[in-house]
Amino acid sequence: MRKTTLPLRYQMMLYSSGLICLALLVTGVMIALSQADQTREALASQARLSASHFAETPLVAEALATEGAHEELRQLAEDVRVQNGLQYIVVMNMEGIRLTHPVPERVGQHFVGGDVQEVLQGQTYTSEAVGTLGPSMRAFQPVYDDGVQVGAVSVGISTEVIDGAVWDSQRMVFIGTGVSLALGIIGSYFLARRLKKTLRGLEPKEISQLVQEREAMLEGVREGIMATDAKGEIVVANKTATTILKRAGYTATVTGERIENVWPSLSLDSQLASKEAAYDEQKHLGELEMVASRVPVIVDGHCVGALVTFRDRNELSALMKKLTGVETYAQTLRAQTHEFMNKLHIIGAMVYTESYEELADYVESLSLVYQRDTGRIAEHMEDVTIAGYLLTQLERFEQAGVEVTLFGKKWPRLEHPTLMDTWITVMGNSLENAYEAMLGKEQKALKLTFDQEEDELVYTIEDNGEGFSEADLPLLIQKGYSTKGPHRGYGLSIMANAIHEADGSYDVSSTPGQGTVLQVRLPLKQGGGEET
Repeated sequence: MRKTTLPLRYQMMLYSSGLICLALLVTGVMIALSQADQTREALASQARLSASHFAETPLVAEALATEGAHEELRQLAEDVRVQNGLQYIVVMNMEGIRLTHPVPERVGQHFVGGDVQEVLQGQTYTSEAVGTLGPSMRAFQPVYDDGVQVGAVSVGISTEVIDGAVWDSQRMVFIGTGVSLALGIIGSYFLARRLKKTLRGLEPKEISQLVQEREAMLEGVREGIMATDAKGEIVVANKTATTILKRAGYTATVTGERIENVWPSLSLDSQLASKEAAYDEQKHLGELEMVASRVPVIVDGHCVGALVTFRDRNELSALMKKLTGVETYAQTLRAQTHEFMNKLHIIGAMVYTESYEELADYVESLSLVYQRDTGRIAEHMEDVTIAGYLLTQLERFEQAGVEVTLFGKKWPRLEHPTLMDTWITVMGNSLENAYEAMLGKEQKALKLTFDQEEDELVYTIEDNGEGFSEADLPLLIQKGYSTKGPHRGYGLSIMANAIHEADGSYDVSSTPGQGTVLQVRLPLKQGGGEET
């Protein structure tokens, strides 16, 4: 059975009101017990004081000395009893015989309760016992005449009176506790309501899920992401950001640091102050060149921080180069289509003018050219897609005066699309690099060799271009480095990455002024599985 969870609002109310109730209950009980003790002690002190004062009255000592109480003493005892709210005031002789009592019929009888012996021995004390008037708290005081004890005085306060006084003293405590509890519950309700509003109505599980999704999202993107608070201190940085910062030489903890300490050339003053965003700016991070965007984070019209996203400019340029290669391939196909349509128009015009002899010669020449070109490609390439791509490229090269020669065996059809894309990337970039290398030569010669060794396809391209020193090869493989100038030199880097991802290998040899030879080996089966 599915367990039902109370909404956060009610959980907050229950927890906070329960805590308040427990705290007030404990406090109230402690105060009530203290008030009860204080009230009892106050009443006991009142009884002792009344007994002491009454014992020192001359009429008391005189009555005990003469072994008789006159009406004046009884009236005095009654008046003091009524004025002080006492249950009784009893004067007794050394035998415990009452000389005064609120009930006249009990005068002359023994004092009842069993707690009178100590006062007849000269002791002063209080006790609780049950007498003829019911349970009471009693104060005893000996009476002396010329230093000789002649009797005692007992003052009693009814237990009901004491309990009433205790309740009266505790009533305000209980009322105050109840009012405080009610206010606490009301306050808990509004606190829970405000907290719920602050959390935009989300429950803890929903918040936890959002945090997990945010973490997964931040770690899933390839861009570096850093978020700062309104003071410019970094509060969030994903794994990509820390990796790029380490490449730039910053190895300390990122979170908690000010953005200018981590990235000196990056400022967020404009975003935090004027709430203006800046996109796709080139910023230096150590020796790296980044493309960064800075966006203010606005909540309820106030800027609470800024978000910085960045990526290595070389990676973006390499991606653009790769996309450009795909676009070039598409343009090549469009050019073929356009050329084919032109030839159809020519054929259509000859048919319309009934120039059948010229039409036959034209079709025959087209056939010879097509058979010659496709035949050359077909001898080495069974895959139609790559064959068509190479055919268009070689036609462009020959029109530019480049002598292209093909060698080697015939490649099988490439069923795996990933392998096909990799070979197009390799061939496209290698042909483009070779063409650029031969631009300064009067005689331009290009040799392409296709071979297969066991489960590997081997592609070799040799040009007679300007070449380069093999000592510069590691720099050429780096993204963005080129001897042709800035923003060039991504071809070899793109090829190297594509070959590495396909578990292949390559070898480059070059001599300045004489040309370059590139040999690439890729497994015929991708991912260690069989071709599909």
